[in-house]
Amino acid sequence: MTSDGHALTRLRRALERGSADQIRAIVAELPRPPGLEDALAICLALLDREPETYPRAAAKWASRFAIERRLTLTESQLVLAALGSLPGESARAGAEALIELAQRSPGVPFVFGLSGVWYPVDV
Repeated sequence: MTSDGHALTRLRRALERGSADQIRAIVAELPRPPGLEDALAICLALLDREPETYPRAAAKWASRFAIERRLTLTESQLVLAALGSLPGESARAGAEALIELAQRSPGVPFVFGLSGVWYPVDV
């Protein structure tokens, strides 16, 4: 396994039970930015563990998602609105909207992981 593989394994473990500082330290070791799926998991981990940093992380992830998946302006606005709703009472609707938007985008394997990562699968 490459050092990149080891770092990704440690990142995924840290996402499950590590602190925000541990997650950031592991991300800094990666030779390239994490994929969209891992980046979203990092964003959601920050929402849980360090909510004051979540808005910036969410905006960064939404920008990257919009660029990499060639979203329209309207789709990009919807992604931002969905991410913005996650900290509040509309979290479930926001998560469902993200899943819907991701399913419209080609080559997005992480939509199935979102439910298991952040909110109960029985949605």
